[in-house]
Order: sequence, then C-alpha cells, then structure tokens
Amino acid sequence: MNDTQLNRLLWLLIPAIIILISGVAIVERITRPAAPSAISSPTTASIADVKIGTRIGLTAPDFTLPTIGDKEFKLSDYRGKNVILNFWATWCGPCRYEVPAFKALQEKYNDGTVAIVAVSTLDNPDGAASYARDNGLNFIIPLDPRGAVSDLYNIRGMPTTFFINDNGVITSIKIGPFINVEEIEERLNSFK
Repeated sequence: MNDTQLNRLLWLLIPAIIILISGVAIVERITRPAAPSAISSPTTASIADVKIGTRIGLTAPDFTLPTIGDKEFKLSDYRGKNVILNFWATWCGPCRYEVPAFKALQEKYNDGTVAIVAVSTLDNPDGAASYARDNGLNFIIPLDPRGAVSDLYNIRGMPTTFFINDNGVITSIKIGPFINVEEIEERLNSFK
C-alpha cells in the first residue's frame, strides 16, 4: 500500500471509528440506570399501579437528596402541594438569568401553596451554597453533584423545569430559562 492509499484509508476509518464510539456512548447513556441512592422506590402496592415517568401526565419519579441546609429533601414528602422542580447549575448562564423570576415567585407565593425546588445539578455543592447565599435564594436547593437525579429526569439542557401538581403528576415542562415571573405564573395554570 502506498502513502496515498493509506491516507485515503485513514480518512475513511477515522470518521467510522468516531461514529461507532459516539453510538456506544449514546447507548450507554440511555441504558445506564441512575444511582440507586438518589432514587426512592414505591413501597406500597397501591403505588405500583401508578405510571411513573418524566412526561406530562405521568407521576414524577421520587428521589431523595441532601440540601444546602444539610437537610434531606424527598419529593414524595411534598404530595399535597404543587411543586416547581427546576434543574440548574451555577455555571449555567441561562440558569442565572431566570433567578430573579424565581425569587419574585417565591415572594409572591410565600403562603406555601407552591414549593420551589431548585436542584443544583452537576455542580460544586459549596459553590451552589455560596451562590444561593449571595443571591438571597430561600427556596429548597437539593444537591445533585453527580447528576443522578438529572439522569433520572432525562435532563438534556439546563435550565429545565417540571411543574408537578399536588397528586405528584407532571403537568408542564419547560426547557430553557423563564424571562419573568408572569411566564412562570402562566405555567401555574397547569396545576388546575
């Protein structure tokens, strides 16, 4: 084989190898189960009949994570309340953009009818705590530094927000930042 033929062969093999490796990575990402420590499984027979998933109309998957305040957050403990479940990170510019809207919403709905839960995902816990303190964030901030819960919820872009009604059912999903509190409030109508 001369140099020209070898170069042509390499130009054909390299893209094929890259495509093969990418395909294997995608399959591994899709089929890999989330870390069991972050997922709570149903414990009663009546819950077994519930369709659990991350699409509108399905019951949101339960999970347990530590929070910035060294407490434990468990999603199922919030049954009976409407929950806004937001996945964000301090390194995410669009996530930082929507913080004022969530702060305004928290002030407006401080009666406990809506729980704002902002999961800090794939982020440094100390950095998330500093950011929350520096920006006066007083809603619940669970810590998911390894992304187990973001994997469970199939998060593909941040911020991503799930609206979960008082029965634990997902009623709306938004990928991308909210511009203002009114935009979030429009989604609150999905709880009804």
